[in-house]
Amino acid sequence: MKKMQKILARQKAILDGAKNDGNRALTAEEQREFDQLQTELEALREQGEPTPEPTPVDNSQRTLEAERQRTLEITTLCREFGLESDEYIKEGHSVDQVRKLILEKQIKERAPQPSGIQMGKDERDKFRDAAADGLALRVGMNVDKPNDGAGELRNLSLRELAKESLIIEGVNNAYRLGDDELLRQHLTPTSLFTNIIDQTARNVFQQAYTDAATTYQHWTRRGTLTDFRPTKTYQVGTAGELLLVSENGELKHDDPNGVEGPTRQLLTYGRQFSMSRQAFINDDVSFIETIPALYAQSARLGINRFVYKTLANNPAIWDGKTLFHADHKNVMATSGAPSVDTLSQARQLLRKQTAAGGDVKLNIPARFMLVPTSLETKAGQLIGSTVDPSQTNPNIPNPFYNQFTIVSDAELDDASVNGEFEWYVTSDKLRSPIQVDFLNGKDMPTIVMKQAPAGQLGFLWDIYMDYGVTVVDYQTVVKNKGK
Repeated sequence: MKKMQKILARQKAILDGAKNDGNRALTAEEQREFDQLQTELEALREQGEPTPEPTPVDNSQRTLEAERQRTLEITTLCREFGLESDEYIKEGHSVDQVRKLILEKQIKERAPQPSGIQMGKDERDKFRDAAADGLALRVGMNVDKPNDGAGELRNLSLRELAKESLIIEGVNNAYRLGDDELLRQHLTPTSLFTNIIDQTARNVFQQAYTDAATTYQHWTRRGTLTDFRPTKTYQVGTAGELLLVSENGELKHDDPNGVEGPTRQLLTYGRQFSMSRQAFINDDVSFIETIPALYAQSARLGINRFVYKTLANNPAIWDGKTLFHADHKNVMATSGAPSVDTLSQARQLLRKQTAAGGDVKLNIPARFMLVPTSLETKAGQLIGSTVDPSQTNPNIPNPFYNQFTIVSDAELDDASVNGEFEWYVTSDKLRSPIQVDFLNGKDMPTIVMKQAPAGQLGFLWDIYMDYGVTVVDYQTVVKNKGK
């Protein structure tokens, strides 16, 4: 019996050593010694050696062996299904619990999905993204990388898509619902089908806004304001010339000149549109294709119109005088269509502008020619010709060949009574005479789906954006009255 106790004591020492060393597994050498001792122990028992009462040695041994076996079985089980076992082991799950969790996971991931699409654990989100891409494809949008399943879902009508959405949300009898009941199920901005319609409408809106045929962004300055309060700006003037300093002489103090400039301010512009019950029942996907796009184009064309109206209407600015005024020295003396002579005057006027509060010439460069569509061809011929078109001698070069970027916009034709004849020369974008400010720099309108008011069946969107158009400099633009 003493020999058996000695064997058990040695086994306990081996197990305690592994346990105290971070609860590690036995080394190969320790395992061989442990197994040899176990063989000797079993031989003593067969010889009739009485077994000592259970001691903590046995408990420790059984505990460690059980833990090793649990770890081994869980690791093997997870490996078979391509899963990580660490989390299950650390959380103390039994082998049976892990087996049950793996089974439940497999059943959920392999369950049949609407239209045969495997959605996995993010079923709702993946279905929404695939359905939105499918609907976008159906209405003719270009989707670079459609989500998986979009090709199948593009063939569904709006009603079928609404029913599939309800099934995803757990409404098993969705295919037995009538049109009105289907619509009522989705008249909240949080429903899955509503999210799909909203996401598609916003994608159409954003693409149409980006593609809108506007020109103001090519030559105006873009700015940002953080709130709606009027913001005063100041024009930097001149600093005193550097004076000769004699040996051991002192530098004379100077304060730069500056004058008060324009006040910039943001305003909010918006509209609201809806998709009716009739459009839903009639499967009118052309609504999603056209209506959001029309409002998006209208939003950006509105900025474009505002900019050119501001330029052509010659408003009074911060100094109490009109934008184009004799005192501002920005009106050409010779009126007429673009020519070498009139462009020469425009260039000279810009270069001879002086800094505020002084006589220092700014030498502002001429970069853009803004013309109505009625003068676009003539301006293009002038700038694109290597010789002066007005001269009979073909050897006289055109000093303005490819020296200007021509911006032609139809808004200028009707912006004033004389709009078809008036044209302008401006400097580069950083010195543009007009600045377009956006709230926190966001130049894309916000489009938000809303809960329709009581008694109104359909889907409702608000569109709004915050911007301001301000004349910020009169020295960087020159006008020709045209006649």
